[in-house]
Amino acid sequence: MTEYEKSDSLKIHWANKASGGSGDEHAAKWEKGKKLARRCLGVIVCDNEGCGIIIQPKTTPLAIQKQLEEPCVCTAQLQHQRCEVHAITWKWADGVHFYNTGVHSHNRPGRVLHLLNEEREQFGNLVRAHPNTGPLGLIVGVPGLTGPGESVADISDVLLNADRVSKERRKIKHDADPGGDSFIAAFAKLTEEYPGFVIFSTLGKVTVISVQTKFMRSNMLKDSQMDGPVNGSVNDAAHGWWKERNSLLMITSAYSPTLFRWVPGVFSYTNGASAEHFKYHFISVFQSMAHDAEERGIQLADWMFAGVCFLYSNNFMHLTISLSDDGFQRGRALGVYPGIYYILDDLP
Repeated sequence: MTEYEKSDSLKIHWANKASGGSGDEHAAKWEKGKKLARRCLGVIVCDNEGCGIIIQPKTTPLAIQKQLEEPCVCTAQLQHQRCEVHAITWKWADGVHFYNTGVHSHNRPGRVLHLLNEEREQFGNLVRAHPNTGPLGLIVGVPGLTGPGESVADISDVLLNADRVSKERRKIKHDADPGGDSFIAAFAKLTEEYPGFVIFSTLGKVTVISVQTKFMRSNMLKDSQMDGPVNGSVNDAAHGWWKERNSLLMITSAYSPTLFRWVPGVFSYTNGASAEHFKYHFISVFQSMAHDAEERGIQLADWMFAGVCFLYSNNFMHLTISLSDDGFQRGRALGVYPGIYYILDDLP
């Protein structure tokens, strides 16, 4: 089954006519599985022995006849070499059964028709890394500081054709912006596959999504005050990170005594910079610290929150943080949120 999926359902590059579709892919025996038969349509060759051209036949008799009516590039007559080889697959509950009826009596077609899964993934990565590069640019090589760089033509001969590159590129860009339903499904899958990574989310006029790993959370809460200006947290919000200019990447960072540097503690996507957006971000920060303290058996104290002190009132955020001589972040803050009430004062 792994080989079947890796080859993109056993894609074949010679012209073929498919038939079948009967059976049940959940059958207990392969003989009862879903059957697909593909008959080789052979190749079109030139009757001039000195011309080695090989052409892929079309898939209908009428289209093939029109191909044969055209002269070869060498002006000689084209001929259709027929083939009756069948490739048959039965997809059933435990995998895929494959059977080939014979050996092709003609030469191998010279043109590749399909991208394999790995090739499609490489192409997608290149397009996503250079979204503004058009089909011809992708074939010549993506622009770089020293000239053209990686080319899609190096991935597969299929991508030598600008029209084919344009078609495949549109698919990638469409998948990158599939709409709201796909986002909700992808978001739900993310929370299912990585439980605990999304620590808070609210969608609506005010949208905030906060994420955090276990390592990030482990740096937010310290057992005791550290020497130097490395206590508490640093908060910032980056404009221009997202495609929508008004959206922010909000970050609360804490010092890691293991890495000897400040590291992110909570990341939040916010669709604005109002007091409501800040409120939800800092709720995530406080709750994550409280959960960490509970798991580690640490008694919460006001000074632990000194780096995130603020006063929220009348729809406006008032920051009241200052630094003492030893660099410890001090301040007084009063906040009233749903389920949260805290006062920070007389900090050590």
